[in-house]
Amino acid sequence: METQDSKGKIIKETFPSEVVSIVGDLLAGIVLSLLILPFDSFLVLLLMIPALLSLRGNLSGPFIARTSRDLVIGNFSKRSWIENVLATYTLSIITAIFIGIFSIILNLIFFKLYILSNQYFITIPIISIVLTLSISVPCSTGLNYLAFKKGLNPNNVVNPVMTAIDDFSTVFCFFLTIIMLGVP
Repeated sequence: METQDSKGKIIKETFPSEVVSIVGDLLAGIVLSLLILPFDSFLVLLLMIPALLSLRGNLSGPFIARTSRDLVIGNFSKRSWIENVLATYTLSIITAIFIGIFSIILNLIFFKLYILSNQYFITIPIISIVLTLSISVPCSTGLNYLAFKKGLNPNNVVNPVMTAIDDFSTVFCFFLTIIMLGVP
């Protein structure tokens, strides 16, 4: 792999991945709307969704970049990968707690709906994001490895594709979490 990618190569590698990302995100949004619309707590659940999708991207993206970097510079090891995974999960859980707290505050300020107890506001983001990462981490690691072995720059290819995969995973895991917890 070249040390300095040409503009043409970057566009050639990135454009198809971006198309997959855009189509995947649109479909994930449609699926999400259809899945949570019937819930009585729909308005309150909407408070968490943008933050969860953003969290997923803000934490999954750096995980993908660190794994890709390690592959490209030849420092990929079991230890560095485990440290990366643990850091990603730790940050995710801490941030999910803040999402729950902010959702409680926003609900009290704007909606004043008491459909969900405060414990749901905390547990839904935590369980949802942990489940999502349990899908994302192996997928992104595998895609990084495959892209690297095919001579593609994983930084150009993997992140956009994982955006679509992760958004679907987040939608599915969010829905699964609210079903498991018996959210009204």
